[in-house]
Amino acid sequence: MNPWLRVWSRAVIGPASRRAAGVWVGAAILAAVIFGPTGMQPGDLTGLAVHVPAVAVVLAMVWLLVFLPIARVIVQADAARYLRSLPGTPGRATILGGLAILGLQLPWLALWTIGDGVRGAALALGWTIVIVLLARWRPLFAAPRPPAWSGDAAALRGVHVRALRRRAGDALLRGTGLALLAGGTAGLFVRNNDIAGAGAAVLGTCVIAIVLVPAQVGVLMVLLDSHRQSTWLAASLGISRGTRVASLAFAIVLVHLAATALAIVAAALVIGPDAETLALLAMTSLVASIGSALGETRALLGAEGLDTAASRTVSGAVVVAAIVVLCLGTLGLAGLLAILVSGILALTTVKP
Repeated sequence: MNPWLRVWSRAVIGPASRRAAGVWVGAAILAAVIFGPTGMQPGDLTGLAVHVPAVAVVLAMVWLLVFLPIARVIVQADAARYLRSLPGTPGRATILGGLAILGLQLPWLALWTIGDGVRGAALALGWTIVIVLLARWRPLFAAPRPPAWSGDAAALRGVHVRALRRRAGDALLRGTGLALLAGGTAGLFVRNNDIAGAGAAVLGTCVIAIVLVPAQVGVLMVLLDSHRQSTWLAASLGISRGTRVASLAFAIVLVHLAATALAIVAAALVIGPDAETLALLAMTSLVASIGSALGETRALLGAEGLDTAASRTVSGAVVVAAIVVLCLGTLGLAGLLAILVSGILALTTVKP
């Protein structure tokens, strides 16, 4: 490999591979859950997708949203823009980028090839072309306007929302895909176990809470960063610690509710027309998401002054999901009250 192509590979494929590593880990965890010894086979899932359009839409959108940020790094190759002014081999770079896109999609290609043979491989490759075409598109950003905030709390909430819009684009995109995956997985658990009513709501909410953990982590880190950076602003304006905590909690609750709403839509597409089950699932998962958001807020506040904030955020999100599963698994729907109370009490321990 010539030096130009080697540098291009390090600047483009290296970052894309690091982003894909998280997707591979998540895919391995979900595969262990869904395709376990007593679970589905790849052919069962691909066959369900082929014959049930709702399942196909959920699967396709999940992979699109999860892999699109990775494909964008390779297709747009902004990190290697400086190499365009140097003599090199851009044609070979295009071929290498295409091979990297295929290689980094191995979980997706393996699922469809093992599950549906040649037809499955063709479907997966066809969807890859769609992803590449979308990755080439560069959205137009509106010119920034002066903010119009009515008070201290509104200003801090606006800071967090703007941070999500400007710096969490890829994290929100992956989170959207994982939220749909969480709902689809919950729907499959309910559908395959033939559960309805309160039992389906408890099981579905537990699955959603677990699968949403990787969807939240990237967004939480952006919010933690905006919370840290707004400290000087709050101090200079005399904004209280309680107002800052409430503004951060508001942003995290907003993200949680949006992700949970997407998961509910995906679960509804998979479960089918069962109004009572879907209503209970929506109520249970939305209430649990509020309690989870409060718990994660406390985890972020505990990590804001540490160098190990990233690992503390991940472990905090995992602990919160475990508490949700424990409360619902032992108390049923009554566990929702325990989840909310736990989240509120956790915030009351924040130092003033």
